[in-house]
Amino acid sequence: MLANPTIAKLTELGLSAMAAGLADQLDHPGGPWAELDFTDRLGLLVEAEADARDSRRVATRLKAAKLRYPSAVPEDIDWRAPRGLDRAAIASLAAGGWVAAGHNLVLTGPTGVGKTWLACALSHAAIRAGHPAIYLRTPRLLDELHLGRADGRYARILGSIARPALVVLDDFLLTPAGVDACRDLLEVLEERAGRRSVAVVSQLPPDTWLAAMADPTLAEAVTDRALQAAHRITLKGPSMRRRQPPT
Repeated sequence: MLANPTIAKLTELGLSAMAAGLADQLDHPGGPWAELDFTDRLGLLVEAEADARDSRRVATRLKAAKLRYPSAVPEDIDWRAPRGLDRAAIASLAAGGWVAAGHNLVLTGPTGVGKTWLACALSHAAIRAGHPAIYLRTPRLLDELHLGRADGRYARILGSIARPALVVLDDFLLTPAGVDACRDLLEVLEERAGRRSVAVVSQLPPDTWLAAMADPTLAEAVTDRALQAAHRITLKGPSMRRRQPPT
């Protein structure tokens, strides 16, 4: 088969990266592949196709995750700020093993220290490692669940939250939780406990969570599920926003 029909057939089969790679090899016969045998040159094309598909898969999952900071990645962490971050711990979390194991993450600290950004960066890393994720602001989620009870969407909302390997609950207990909110938080966490990961992002340290929830029994259950097999990061220091130049 001639080269151009081969490229056309690869494109027709949806192997666009292989088609582009073959065209590049043919257009530049003296390129770095010139000394390679057929098997190795074919391997380059297959690798290019695999890389392209992986990139598309990551892009699709990032779009679905709706991260607050979609471009945040662990490689861009600002280590200059004294926030109490441990490089080894962050490197371990960035590898994504905690999500594969169904562990949780609890990120706490005062406002502006970069909790949400770090949660998004670790979520980005998890997505690159093959784990779908979704970012949710807890107050908005609780509002949606409250409305869902009235219009029949409650089970569907819970089902959509249960599917991703990682759910980020940002602004956790930003305002005191009433009994219904406690019950909803427990439903979200119980559905995932021990099976799929939750990243809890809160200004409040865990030892104050019980006081922020109206029902003591539900509060204890919510806290227990959130802290189950949880990696904890406590950020310290002044607001990072003060370091940003005005626009």
